Amino acid sequence: MSDLCSPMIVLLNDEADAFWCFERLMRRLRGNFRCTQQSVGVENQLQHLASIIQVLDPKLHDHLETLGGGDYLFAFRMFMVLFRRELSFGDSLYLWEMMWALEYDPDMFSTYEESGPATDRSAQGYKPRVKSTRQFGKYERANMKSATNGVDGPVPISVFLVASVLKENSQKLLQEARGLDDIIRILNNVNGNLDAKKACAGALKLHAKYLRKMQGKKA
Repeated sequence: MSDLCSPMIVLLNDEADAFWCFERLMRRLRGNFRCTQQSVGVENQLQHLASIIQVLDPKLHDHLETLGGGDYLFAFRMFMVLFRRELSFGDSLYLWEMMWALEYDPDMFSTYEESGPATDRSAQGYKPRVKSTRQFGKYERANMKSATNGVDGPVPISVFLVASVLKENSQKLLQEARGLDDIIRILNNVNGNLDAKKACAGALKLHAKYLRKMQGKKA
């Protein structure tokens, strides 16, 4: 949790401002921390990640499954702390800004006002009000245009960011990974060395490629 809170403490001198910024961030991310007897909140994103890698890089997906990593739990931390360990402090702030701008939806903030599970975009079918698409972020516009949002709502861009990290390291994973320990070691080498701008560009490319493939399957 300190990974998510520390930027607020560093950037804001007023503790009250830092608290309320952190509180709103946690409302945005609360789905990741909500657990039931059946699942952990972030599990939904891990399942999306598995599906995306299976479509975009089936060879890598099969290799990870063979090594016992088909549940993609090795990516758990990236989702929970939004890449704070993989990026420098400055780059993590840059990435957060990029993610939130790309995912911008003018209706999103109204869901922060209530604490019930039905207010989460992923808790029930998410149906945005009809607005000009120019009001939405680039990533959100692409999702709306392709009409790929399912009952769980749109796939967060963070899933494609993790996918871009895996794709960037796919050759190393295929050649060097002989078990889960190797997967974790290879991904741990990314810590502090990930380029936020490159990762974001890679995520958008993978997203566009994924949408094309999914549209092709529907045709």
